[in-house]
Amino acid sequence: MAPIVNEISKRVFLMEGMTLDRNVLKRFVLIFLLSFFIIHPSPAPGKELKIALLLWRGETMAEKGFIDGLHSYGYKTKFSTFDVAQDLTKLGNALNYIASQSDVFDYIYTFGTTISRRTQIVLNNKIPQIFNVVTDPMGAGIMEGKGETRGNISGASDAVPVSRLLEITVDLFRFKKLGLFFNPREKNSMLSRKEIYTGAKVLGFEVIDFRSPPVAQILQQNLQKLRDNPAMIDAVYLPSDSFLVSNATLIGAQLQSLKILSFGSVRNYIESGVLMGFAVDYYELGKAVAAIVDRNQRGEELRQIPVVRADFSLMINQTTSDLLGVKIPEFKSIKTKIIP
Repeated sequence: MAPIVNEISKRVFLMEGMTLDRNVLKRFVLIFLLSFFIIHPSPAPGKELKIALLLWRGETMAEKGFIDGLHSYGYKTKFSTFDVAQDLTKLGNALNYIASQSDVFDYIYTFGTTISRRTQIVLNNKIPQIFNVVTDPMGAGIMEGKGETRGNISGASDAVPVSRLLEITVDLFRFKKLGLFFNPREKNSMLSRKEIYTGAKVLGFEVIDFRSPPVAQILQQNLQKLRDNPAMIDAVYLPSDSFLVSNATLIGAQLQSLKILSFGSVRNYIESGVLMGFAVDYYELGKAVAAIVDRNQRGEELRQIPVVRADFSLMINQTTSDLLGVKIPEFKSIKTKIIP
């Protein structure tokens, strides 16, 4: 209440020699307090939100941040978690069930591009949708238009400036052949692939595709190609892709053992042995999405709340850097985090 009292003290004053009737002052204070709470509405104390969590690859730090964020705003929560384990059939079944229970949930939280896109198509705004960790919501067709035409949806993007990362790494390492692992079934991967090819034309390097869909051990076969002939590429890039991220430990260990330069756009990659990359903090992204829910509860329409663009940092794996014998210089304009 102290900030309110301070505000009153700023607005209510007595001119020298002037007295103010006590009842008038009381009415003034009451009117001010009422107007304050109308302008700054708050959710009911302890309000319970019923939320469906639709996850692609299990709970991540993004969900932890989301849950912690909601609790920090004072909400009680009841979550129904649906982990489809990167299975499109399970995703379809989960969406059908949630659609049949649409009146039960206040929100549906969706992780990643694949789930968020399918949810928008199947539910078609029946439940307010909060998406998280979607690199390009517009490019993926999750959000179309602005304002009233956008749909009952908002969320957060984990996009990082891939073109800037390419400029830095080409300048540092002068590579000529970049191996690109990507999943053709994942929209994020395909959008990243397009960006990598654009960068290749500008910066003058060749892209070697390692198409890695989640079937028939193809990822393992591609890693075997590198073991058999590591000289076929100078470096490897790993995009934001749930299937590849779920295999980050395998990929990172292989690239580290082969002493191949590697770059990525998700923290899990760098933690698993990839040399460096721009990445966002999933936990902070989850808290940012919780703030969107809070804004919506306070009266703002989801369609009017801008997509959150998270801060990113340059993450460097110190162990891999030492193994390769490379030293990454400091960049004054870029926040850097060292992963031991």
